[in-house]
Order: sequence, then structure tokens, then C-alpha cells
Amino acid sequence: MSVYLVLDGSNDVVSAPIAQASSVKNACDALRRAAGLQATPRATLRLYSPAGTLVPIGPNTAPNTSDSPYRLVSKPDPQKKRGAVESVEAVSAVLSQVDDMKKSVALVRFKIEQIEKYSGPLSKDRPLLKPATRRANKVFQSMQLPINLPKHSISNEVFEQMKAPTFDIWMFRESELIHLMMHMFAEFDLIKTFQIDEQTLYTFLWVVKSTYNRNPFHNFQHCFCVTQMMYALLHVTSVHKRLTSLEKLALIVAAIGHDMDHPGFNNAYQINACTDLATTYNDMSPLENHHAAVLFTILNRPETNILGNLSAADYKEARKIIILCILATDMAKHGEIMSKFKGFAENFSYEDANHRQALFQILIKCSDISNEVRPKHVSEPWVDNLLEEFFSQSDREKLEGLPTAPFMDREKVTKPSAQVGFIGFVMIPLFELASKVLPDMEEPVLQPIRKALDYYKSCLDSTKKA
Repeated sequence: MSVYLVLDGSNDVVSAPIAQASSVKNACDALRRAAGLQATPRATLRLYSPAGTLVPIGPNTAPNTSDSPYRLVSKPDPQKKRGAVESVEAVSAVLSQVDDMKKSVALVRFKIEQIEKYSGPLSKDRPLLKPATRRANKVFQSMQLPINLPKHSISNEVFEQMKAPTFDIWMFRESELIHLMMHMFAEFDLIKTFQIDEQTLYTFLWVVKSTYNRNPFHNFQHCFCVTQMMYALLHVTSVHKRLTSLEKLALIVAAIGHDMDHPGFNNAYQINACTDLATTYNDMSPLENHHAAVLFTILNRPETNILGNLSAADYKEARKIIILCILATDMAKHGEIMSKFKGFAENFSYEDANHRQALFQILIKCSDISNEVRPKHVSEPWVDNLLEEFFSQSDREKLEGLPTAPFMDREKVTKPSAQVGFIGFVMIPLFELASKVLPDMEEPVLQPIRKALDYYKSCLDSTKKA
């Protein structure tokens, strides 16, 4: 992949190959070589879009065209031109420039958000739209409805395999994943029980697919993985026999919508960058609140309202469970949810509504972080995808002067170290706690997780010896 750029003050367009760059430093070096700049690592490089916004430099820099080149600005280190006596003054000047740049970036971001909010016909007369409404409207405007329900050729053998945690998602296209999701509704008899029109269900799932962004990790394939693992856990533990049809419907729909319109940057970024989502939800689980809001905005449209034939009481109960589950996927609430369920686990009762709701939260949490339950050839690509998304966020935070997390910094974390910590301190405690209530989890669920931990420990040991 190459990006096209012009050096500040020049009109000559050059291309810089950064596809093989393994770090921000390597990407900067590629830009310097392409622009014919002297190799001065201390020089400050800044890349700007034609609109004047700051573009993050790194392996994931967005590609462009020669017709819309980026502008590369290089400012030499003032200390190279001044003596030691003047160095403190030079540093102060640079820091002042950095502060001015942060303010400029924040101002540009604010202006762009305002344009997006008010763009469109009759924008001066319409009220301010919520982020969820804007996103849903954009998806529907990009589609031509109705979407015809096609026939599929998926075998019953595949449908049976889908009941197991070992299911291999990588074998199927996105269009096939939609049919597999539809089968979950049919197999639990939800279509008949709640009079769900199959055309409406298909349109709903297609719109959902379109609402998930093309992030490395938080994308429609991840949505399917979480939904399929929820479906598999209900089967391997036979807990679906203890749940009502309405509860099964709510759990499946919650899994489907749990990450809708995820921007690829987590809650910490939303809050630190003061994004529209953080402002809308007052810094309280902004992403999860947004996911739920987008889901129900789509469910409120007649073309995609699969809950349209529920009674008022059933709809209220389903909505309560769905929101409860989606909000539970905020890892900031992990300790609180674990602690509450521990208090119920020893004397768990399906007759207690509070116990059941806590179980629903544990089920979706397990489903959300379940990749290591799957075989290594299925799970490992997800690790690479997640790290790519983390590193992209950390690179952007550094450029914007925002706080960064060590576990997302490409200079501080490796795949084995990340996995050993996450599996050992998050996954295993969660799934072992769930197994106190859910039966038959040892062989199909817990053993693969422990095997994955051993594998990444061995990788970590090999790295240390090397």
C-alpha cells in the first residue's frame, strides 16, 4: 500500500510505500525517503489531509489517491540550530507549538462533527439528531429496500456443527452468516412463537451487517462469533431448556446487536477525546449505550422490526434483558458483574429474577470474549485483528496527545504476553465462575481455554529464552 503526498511548499506529488512498515518510526522513515528529506529522526513530521485535518502516521495510515494527496510538514529540531544556553527556550517553543496543534486538531474535529450533524436537506430546520439516529439513517439511505430473501444451500450438518463451540466462522461468507443466524431463530422456534416475518428478519440482519464497521476486530464477523457462541453455550450446557422463549429471543438479539457501529476506538479513547458519544452518554459506557441505541433505532423501523408482534409486556421485558446484556459487555463493569454473580452462584435459583438476570450478563460476557474456546486455527487470527485495532488506537492517541494504555502500545506488548495475561486473569476466572451454575462446561469449553493458555505461555517462554 502507498500513500500519496506533497511536501509542504511544493506541488510535486510523490508516493510513499508504507505497507511493510512495522512501526510508526518505519512509516515516518518511508515518508522522509519519498519526500527526499534528510534522515533526521528528531525532526517533527506531520501529515495533513486536503481538508487540513491531522492524519495519523503509521502502518495503518489511510490510503489515498494522487488526486487527493496528503501534505507533509517537516519541522527540524530547534536544538540542532541553537546552543545549549538556548535549548530550554527552544523546547518551550516546541511545547507551545504542540499545545497549539492539539487545540487546532480539537477545533477541526469539532467543526467536522458539527457539519455531519447538520448536513443534509433542510438541515437548518431539523432538530439535532442523536448519534444512533444519524447512523441508522445513513445505513437505510444507502440501501434499497426491500431486500429479497434468497434461497440458501447450507446443509443440516453445518447447522448441527453450529451448536458446538468449535464452529469455524472463516469457512463462510457474510451472506451465509446471515442465513446461519436466521437458523438460530428457527431452531429455537422463535419465528413461529413470536410471529416473526422471515423477510423482516432477513432485512433486519442485513441492515445489522451494514451497520457494523469494517474494523479489524469489532466487525460483523465478530458479531456472528459472539452470537454463535451464545447459541452454542445454550446448547452444550442445555440451559436453553431452563429459559423462556422470550429470554432466548432477547439473548440472541442482544448478541447480534452488542457492538453495532463500533468505531474501533474504545471507551477510554471516547472519554479522553471528548467525542460525540462520550458527550451524549456523559462518559458512562458510551460505546455500549450507543450499540443498544443503534439496535433499537433499527428495531423501531417497520422494515426491520422483528419484535413488532410482541405484546407490550413482552416487548418491555425483552428490551430490558437486551439492554442489560449489552451494557454488561463494558469491561469496566467486569469486576462488579463477577462479584454479584459470585454471591448468587453457590445457591443459584432459576426462580429468582435477579439470579436469572445475572446469568444473562455472564452468558453474554462469556460469549463476547470466547475466541480461545475455539480451535487455534480459528481463534488466532482474531488475536492479530484485535492487536491491530489496539495498536491503531494507541498510535492515534500518541499523535493527539491523549493517555495511552500499555496493553495497546505496539512498543510494549507482544501477542504471547497479551494472551497470557488476558486468558489467565480474565477468561479463566470468568468461565470457571460460569461453570458453577452452567453444567457440562469442562470438556467443550474450559479445557480448550486452558490449552490456549499453555500454548501462549510456551510462546512467551521461547521469546524470553531467545
